[in-house]
This record gives sequence, structure tokens and C-alpha cells, in this order.
Amino acid sequence: MKRKLIIGLQAIAVTVVAVVGTAFAADAGSASDPVASKSYVDDKINQVINMINTGSATTEASGSSYVPVSVPVGKVLYGAEGSEIILRSGKGTIYTAGVDGVVDATTGANLKTGATAVANHILIVPRADGRGVNVSEAAWFLVKGGYSIK
Repeated sequence: MKRKLIIGLQAIAVTVVAVVGTAFAADAGSASDPVASKSYVDDKINQVINMINTGSATTEASGSSYVPVSVPVGKVLYGAEGSEIILRSGKGTIYTAGVDGVVDATTGANLKTGATAVANHILIVPRADGRGVNVSEAAWFLVKGGYSIK
């Protein structure tokens, strides 16, 4: 009898805790629990406006997924440190500001300025020091990581 009483009281206690916890929880998406703060959204809007006004696009590291990027003729797609670039269509040549090149991970080659960017090869930019692909025919790329178009 005593054991049944203890089990019954425990069941009631668990139920009371669950009901009280639910009552005090903030409603998701309400003013007390916003999904995104206004200052965050305003900051992102200002970043987009600045990109439009300057005529160039820049991204932060995009994580573990590839992003399709269209680049017009005469522009250079610069990769951030550690970014991966895959030419899907169009034509381009490797562009580097210094003596070092861009790594073609598909062949294991180090591509210097002027080398042809081969379609469907993974190009890795080792440092963010002005390395990328100079587009000679409108091109589509898949990019993983940060990049800019100038």
C-alpha cells in the first residue's frame, strides 16, 4: 500500500512539473522569444545594400555546401582562404596576385596565373591574397567558402 502511494505521488509531481514548465515557457516567435533580432536583420539588409551599391559581391564562409555563382565576362572570382571553386560552364584562367598559384585538387597541380581553369576540377585557394579565376566567357561556378567578384 505504501509503495502504491509513493508511485502515485511521484506521478502527480511529474505531471505538475510538466504543466508548470509549459505554462512558463516563452511562445516561439513572440516578442519575448524572437526568431531573429531586428538589429541582425537590419545589419544583413545593410550588407546587401552595400554590395549592390559597390557593384561587387562578397560572402562569408558558406559552410559545408556549394553555392552556384554566376560571373560575367571580364570579372574575377576571388576565393577566400580555404575556399573551393568548381568551374561548371564558361571559360576562365587562373589569376594570382603573387607568385604562388591555385591548387587543382583533381590533378594535384599548382596552377599559376594564365593557366586554363578546367571545367569540373576542384580548385582550392590556399590563402585570401588575391587568387581566383579570371572569366573570359560568362561562367557558372560552384563555390564552397567565402568569395568575392570584382
